[in-house]
Amino acid sequence: MYYGEKVKLRALEMTDLPMIMEHINHWDTRMFLGNALPISERAEAEWLQRAMTATPWKDGNLYLAIEDKRTGLFIGTTGLHDISPQTRHAELGIFIHNPDNCGKGYGTDAVRVMLWVAFHVLGMEAVMLRHLDINERARKAYLKAGFKPVGVMRRTAFIGGQFHDLAVMDITREEFLELYPPGSFVGSPSCGRTES
Repeated sequence: MYYGEKVKLRALEMTDLPMIMEHINHWDTRMFLGNALPISERAEAEWLQRAMTATPWKDGNLYLAIEDKRTGLFIGTTGLHDISPQTRHAELGIFIHNPDNCGKGYGTDAVRVMLWVAFHVLGMEAVMLRHLDINERARKAYLKAGFKPVGVMRRTAFIGGQFHDLAVMDITREEFLELYPPGSFVGSPSCGRTES
């Protein structure tokens, strides 16, 4: 497990499925994933099974659950995708399942902790992400976590009957270590042991 100020990242479990299904088919949740189609419980259970057993070097993916550090409440999921052992690059994804948990700092904290995992555990050199241009809340969270805008993929997503751009951002290992030097309260497995 890896800890931030507000969240704990832990392994996904099949017991997370009911919490995932509670919100995954709500429009407020789905639209920012770039897929407006409903997802069945069976399909989500199959994804969860794959996510639980994925390994960074074999499958190129790492998925973790996001929990509120104090209450243990399941907040969402985060992952590193397209992990390249050769170039040491990966793409970050995050999904806060219940819209009521957005805007509370969980996302920014989870991104920081996942970056700690990427750079300190997996030895990545850079991590990138893509987000919908209309997702201003996500953009602010990513900037706050240290990501920098690097480009735009024009008219790449089709949401609600309209095409939208995908903004591309990244952060290098060096940039992350400048913001969060060793010993800072981001990511370390030992940070959760001193909870009050």
